[in-house]
Amino acid sequence: MINALAKTNLAKTSSTPGRTRLINYFETTNKKIIVDLPGYGYAKISKKDQQKIAGIIDFYFRNSKTNKIVCFLIDAKVGFSAIDLEMIEYVESLSIKFDIIITKLDKANQSQRHLVKKQALTFKKEINIFLVSSQKKLGLDDIIEHYQL
Repeated sequence: MINALAKTNLAKTSSTPGRTRLINYFETTNKKIIVDLPGYGYAKISKKDQQKIAGIIDFYFRNSKTNKIVCFLIDAKVGFSAIDLEMIEYVESLSIKFDIIITKLDKANQSQRHLVKKQALTFKKEINIFLVSSQKKLGLDDIIEHYQL
């Protein structure tokens, strides 16, 4: 997603989900900073590593003094997991603004896309919901324009 938004190969990608284990910072051409936090839900990792990742995320949210908007990337085929809902609740408890980016639209069927969008609409009204496919370049311009990347 970062590479698609930045229109460059800034971020190293892996075919295995959940490989990001550190906080990575990327500067856009408009001098905006995209912060890539470790994945917390999909990766098949040990409980010990899950706790480390939770600690890294918590440290960042509690100690970063910059303005933040958290973008939750939700796979259109998978939908919201229990841990996604926990993370959204956690971010809300810290009064951090968040948006939802529903990814991999091209891989989901119509009923899966409808269900995940319906789930996203149950959150507070002031969030933005973006529907994207990095592969087909759908919806990326909306995100770039909205965040002025």
